[in-house]
Amino acid sequence: MPKVAILAGEPSGDMIACQLMSELNKRYKNIEYIGIGGPLMSKYGLKSYFDYSHLSIRGYFEAIKNLPKLLKFRYSLINYLLQQKPDIFIGIDAPDFNFAIEKKLKANKIPTFHYVAPSVWAWRKNRIYKMKDCMNHLFSIFPHEKKIFKKIKLPITYVGHPLASKIPLNPNKQKAKKIIGIDSKGTIISLLPGSRRSEVRWHFDIMLKAALLINKKLQNCFFLVPVNNKLNYEYLLKKIKQYSLTNIKVIFGHSHEVLSSSDISILASGTASLEAALFKKPMIIIYRMSWLSWFLLKRMHLISFIGLPNILLDKFAVPELIQKNAQPNNIACRVLELLSDKKYLKELKYDFTKLHTELKRDTSSLIINQIQRYLK
Repeated sequence: MPKVAILAGEPSGDMIACQLMSELNKRYKNIEYIGIGGPLMSKYGLKSYFDYSHLSIRGYFEAIKNLPKLLKFRYSLINYLLQQKPDIFIGIDAPDFNFAIEKKLKANKIPTFHYVAPSVWAWRKNRIYKMKDCMNHLFSIFPHEKKIFKKIKLPITYVGHPLASKIPLNPNKQKAKKIIGIDSKGTIISLLPGSRRSEVRWHFDIMLKAALLINKKLQNCFFLVPVNNKLNYEYLLKKIKQYSLTNIKVIFGHSHEVLSSSDISILASGTASLEAALFKKPMIIIYRMSWLSWFLLKRMHLISFIGLPNILLDKFAVPELIQKNAQPNNIACRVLELLSDKKYLKELKYDFTKLHTELKRDTSSLIINQIQRYLK
């Protein structure tokens, strides 16, 4: 019976991993999954060693503060995996946590794979020289990464982004609205403050204040907020009551239906921005963090963009409002500007459709082709 160790540290990794596990389960009977992951991975058979929310830490200051706890978790997990002797280990993203695990397992003759390359083209480029010691093979999700990692002769396969296969090339907006019970014929604006608790706290007040300003200028608009867990759900409802917003609905899950239903999104930088691009939606990307985290990030940043759509298209296709620029008035003004610019919206849809086509591959099959010889 194959034993696969797999680790994801946040909701986006949980989603990516569960798609691979679903395909593995079709091809192999009785796979045993061990490691760390979220609720989606558990549905496909993962026995998580501990709650993956412990790894969902945002910003450098926050990471330093939690470093002793993270090191303790990692040390315990490495010992557990060495005892379990899995056929392979697959680290999903989370390079700062996964690389040390991969290096130790590889040194003990356990084949290690890393899925989702670290963004060395954006920051901390020197990490690339340590990666060859950590893993046997890298699976990249963006086409430009293959050339970068070839420099260190690290075996790499471009597998495309799993979201590009999951999201239809031509999404059905009306079907999505029906699924989440929205019959509004006005302008629908989605608010996605992030999946981590800290992101929600940094971003949601700003988004609600922007929503109040948009309400004053845009008639017949409606706001949708998808949420991924109970704690965030309760926090968002409490915040909404404070602002007395009535034309807003918080929806548990269904983030893809929310994006598909929307005319525009206000969202925190991260996977959500790529999802919005694949749904061919205009967006305002915002991000705020502690001043220390921002100071350190700025020093290591190598490119002009932080949003994935802008990085992949290599231009400011969508606005980015970061730190002090992420103000309610700025956000509201940009939303109104974009919605009124028909030429821009048409060009953006063309760019996002082209990007979607480039990212769409038979991702799980490409990965399984590389790992199948190790599965007993």
